[in-house]
Amino acid sequence: MARLVEFATVRRTGRIAGVMAGISGTGFANAAVSTGIDGGKAAGICAGVILAALVGYALWVCTRPLIRSRDRHFRNALLFLAGLWIIKVVAVAFCPGFATDVGDFEAWALTIAAGGPARMYHAGYFLDYPPGYLYALWAAGWVAQWSNASGAALRIIIETPALASDFALAAIVFTFVRRSGGLLIAWAAMLMVALNPALLFDTIGWGQADSSLTLVMLLSVLLMAEAEYELGWALAALALLIKPQILMILPVLALWTILRCDVRRWWRPALAFIATLIVGAGPFQATQAWRWLPDLYLSTAAFYHETSVNAFNFMALVGGLRSSDAGTVLGISYFALGMGLLVPLYTFAAFILWRNQNTRNLLFAIFVVLFGFFMFAPRMHERYLYPAVVFVIPLAIEEPAMLAVFGVLTLTCLVNLAYVLHTFRTTVFLGTRDPAAMAVSLINLIAFAIAAAYGYVRSGGPREAVLAAGAEPAMLAALEEERFRMALKDWSAGFKLSSAPADTFANFPWTRLDTIAIAALTLAAALLRFWHLGHPGEIVFDEVHFVGQARHYLHGEPFLDPHPPIAKLIITLGIALFGDHSWAWRLGNATIGTVLVAVTYLLGRRMFRSRLAAALGAGFVACDGFFIVDSRIGCIDIVYLTFAAISYLLLFRFMQTPEGQKRRRTLIYLGIALGLCLGSKLYVPAITFLLVAGFVAYTLLRPASEAQSGPASAQMQIMMGGLLLVGSVSAIFYLASFLPHYYLGWWGGIEDLFQYYKGVLWYERSVSTATHPYQSPWWSWPLMLRPVAYWQNFPPKGDVSTIWGAGNPLTWWAV
Repeated sequence: MARLVEFATVRRTGRIAGVMAGISGTGFANAAVSTGIDGGKAAGICAGVILAALVGYALWVCTRPLIRSRDRHFRNALLFLAGLWIIKVVAVAFCPGFATDVGDFEAWALTIAAGGPARMYHAGYFLDYPPGYLYALWAAGWVAQWSNASGAALRIIIETPALASDFALAAIVFTFVRRSGGLLIAWAAMLMVALNPALLFDTIGWGQADSSLTLVMLLSVLLMAEAEYELGWALAALALLIKPQILMILPVLALWTILRCDVRRWWRPALAFIATLIVGAGPFQATQAWRWLPDLYLSTAAFYHETSVNAFNFMALVGGLRSSDAGTVLGISYFALGMGLLVPLYTFAAFILWRNQNTRNLLFAIFVVLFGFFMFAPRMHERYLYPAVVFVIPLAIEEPAMLAVFGVLTLTCLVNLAYVLHTFRTTVFLGTRDPAAMAVSLINLIAFAIAAAYGYVRSGGPREAVLAAGAEPAMLAALEEERFRMALKDWSAGFKLSSAPADTFANFPWTRLDTIAIAALTLAAALLRFWHLGHPGEIVFDEVHFVGQARHYLHGEPFLDPHPPIAKLIITLGIALFGDHSWAWRLGNATIGTVLVAVTYLLGRRMFRSRLAAALGAGFVACDGFFIVDSRIGCIDIVYLTFAAISYLLLFRFMQTPEGQKRRRTLIYLGIALGLCLGSKLYVPAITFLLVAGFVAYTLLRPASEAQSGPASAQMQIMMGGLLLVGSVSAIFYLASFLPHYYLGWWGGIEDLFQYYKGVLWYERSVSTATHPYQSPWWSWPLMLRPVAYWQNFPPKGDVSTIWGAGNPLTWWAV
């Protein structure tokens, strides 16, 4: 903590000193004169022009087809982006950004404009950026000096390079998609960049320049996809000079070049890469040692020797936020664990490219490496997810699964940026196990698992065969447009109940992707439900009733219970097997709550015939606070909910199965699930029973086709027989739940069951007017629309909010 405070102080001190020197110009100018140099301005201007020409030529190469064809839609897109730029400029004037970072950029811009690049990296001056972005700040600083700008005007000028990168980034995405697809998806892709809330917040709300790095990275990748290897590697070198994050994707670009480029040509991209580094770094080299640039990268990375520098990722889940990465888990340091996980990540990306060398797979490999590096590498900052959000967009506009991943990443990236910035402005540092950070980290981990699983299945697709066949651009565009429209049709149809014949589900087979998705979601649910299951070690909330009743069963002590016994018997089983411990009486519910996630996936798949809908539904259940809390305490609700979900799953199986032995077996299984549901809680499961019985009757009364229709009396007999089968099996298992009462000698005959119901009615009348310590008056219900004010005072402290242990993720959902 002390070291981080010292670092923040150094940044502020360096910023203030830089601003003073930049505005006056005298301090830096005197230093330049004393060394007998002009600050490297002449060399810097030449290098800056060369680098600007490099980016300009790359933009021309990417947009040349639309410019030469005089595509009016491209012109309209540019006009739209220009208008949006004006709106962003106005927004920047009213958004101060993060004062420390904005002050750094202003100080660096004014300082390099006053004294040139050669003395920027002098001792005692805080500057942790490589020289690439300083060229853009140099131009902005010169304009600021010339106009004597200050305040909001200075902020706008210094932010102009980032705003220009926003503009170019959206235009390039439009161009790329427009060249291979239709107008509709080109505009959609452009808006996904231009109006993306996470990307907007990074530039305007924070005042950062991640768009500049991402623009050069995207240009580099797209040019290499079109066999422009020399230009692509020159841009990769420029990206390395802007920020070292380009190192994440250099192995992928190298493999792509090896696989696609003639070996006799390899020296040319290598030469372009080295030459660009020399040109860009040369003007800053005058007063520095020969290895100052590698030392700068190494010192910057070494400074943040932490598990996660406010990045909501896997390392944050494992080691916590801003913990030393020298700490260990299972004898392995966090740093070694994170770096070791990169090996399978890059192996996976290499396999994707090796399997099929097409543009789609290149983009996916770049995306999965950017996302995976953010998730698993140590020392990641909150803003390092920015490029992954951009690179997933070309995939998202034609693949619904990737569209869902894009939506999740947009949300989590925005939350990560906004939450960290808010913390910087208030309490300075997040807690090591901040609940919100842990929740978002888990969501990111699930999103990565889904993206990787989908990418593996999709990577062998036939799309590139059309490209390799030399199809005409117009034909290819029509094909891509049709594919997108069909995808949209399937996407919307996937969320509607089909009126097709009952056996159409056979056309939606189980695949390896289903296995991976259900396994990943179930594992995530298990981690959330079993982590610190024994905390707190005392009775929580209504456990006072249900755990006490389980102890009565174990001790053979009769008691009056208004609810049927199955849920309490599950609690009893845990105590009987493992002893009377807090984790033991919650073990059964944690297991059942985990099963519910898998059942939800199967149910969603049955209902919507969509793997994405199934994964989203199961993911919501896995992460929802209600289901988590109810699975982690010894109460009864999660039991009947799970059996109800199983009943609905079997109902859909029954409705989607043609007449035969399998359908009749499904009715038996349905009766068992309904009987167990009814035996878990009073009243509420009866609604489930009535709903299921009603749909069973409707299905049996409606013939699957005209050929199968028969006399109304015959259909009625079939319906009555089906209901009788379901009802009788349900009744058998419901009554069987009371067998422990007979085994323990509390009941002796059928009349005791009726006496039980009489006692339940008496109990319900007795408690109908009773109060509860967690009850709020009716007039306070509207306060629930104001969750912050409401939950600060209700419920009382020390109840459900203590369910999660110290350091456990998602604590805040338990409140």
